[in-house]
Amino acid sequence: MAELNLTDNIIELNRDMEPYVIQGAASRPKPFKDAYLPLQFVHFSDVHEKLDLWNRIVEYINHYEKYIAFALHSGDYCGASQLNFKDCYGLGDKCVKPIYNCVGNHDTEENSDWSKGMPKQATKQSVWEKLFYDQTGWDATFMEGEWSMTYYKDFPESGIRLVVLDLYYDIEQQKEWLREVLADAKEKGLHVITSMHEPSDHICNSPDTAFHTPNFDAYTALCGKDKKMPFEDILVEFISNGGIHVCNFVGHWHHDRFGYTAGGVLNCAVECATSWNGWCDGVRVKGTRTFDCFNVVSVDVNVGILKLARIGDNVDHYLQRKTSLCFDYINKKLVYSN
Repeated sequence: MAELNLTDNIIELNRDMEPYVIQGAASRPKPFKDAYLPLQFVHFSDVHEKLDLWNRIVEYINHYEKYIAFALHSGDYCGASQLNFKDCYGLGDKCVKPIYNCVGNHDTEENSDWSKGMPKQATKQSVWEKLFYDQTGWDATFMEGEWSMTYYKDFPESGIRLVVLDLYYDIEQQKEWLREVLADAKEKGLHVITSMHEPSDHICNSPDTAFHTPNFDAYTALCGKDKKMPFEDILVEFISNGGIHVCNFVGHWHHDRFGYTAGGVLNCAVECATSWNGWCDGVRVKGTRTFDCFNVVSVDVNVGILKLARIGDNVDHYLQRKTSLCFDYINKKLVYSN
């Protein structure tokens, strides 16, 4: 690999965020006798076949492997459709941590010729073969069925279960599976993180934070914000019955979103990993910090705290600076954001 100019190096461009990454993975002092370790991971989304951006994220994870447990990509691994595909797992730099994947709407489109109506949906097998053939280090439990893309992974040392859902195939089967997986997590005392490509429902109640793009409702109205989402009611039921849901991590909108649905489910959408077709919160210029965009996420179940640290594009169109967020997901209260 060619030697990078320091001005282009993702580590150097984001050196000021290093203390956030270190502290995000840190436990409280021993007198607190915390039972669980914080779980810290990278959340990125909508990489849209951009191998150079994928490799930069891998470089970041490999550099901070001591502090990052895994990465989660929440959909749209392909470009506009499966016609625009690059095998980032196979062609990209090797990551020392697992990179969990999730099905996005563009991953399910066989083509992207909108002039002929809605794109033709690809077969489930073809999606699996592109997104899920390399499960190195995943050690996840998949829902039964051929070409399953729905799974969970437990992190017992952190008291957390991660559940990844597929919004585009086998919905009814997933609903029954999800109820069982959530009930089992509640019985075991695990806090639950979910991920799917789109928010579980429309985000309508947000704290005052730059991690929530302003004036967004007009945009979502053009794209069907009121469509019925399949798993929201099940998550609401889980919470109502005493289950602890941390957050649903998503992408799709290419903008930052953070807040609750009407049913009380917390969602966090990360800005697009690339400025694909110019759909993101600001201009992305190669050779500058704006080129990259993802969050380092930390969850500490001992105190019910969710933390975000923005790596890369940290100033949006409104000149809001997105550096960090600390949120009390038990009491639904913003602790700190800047």
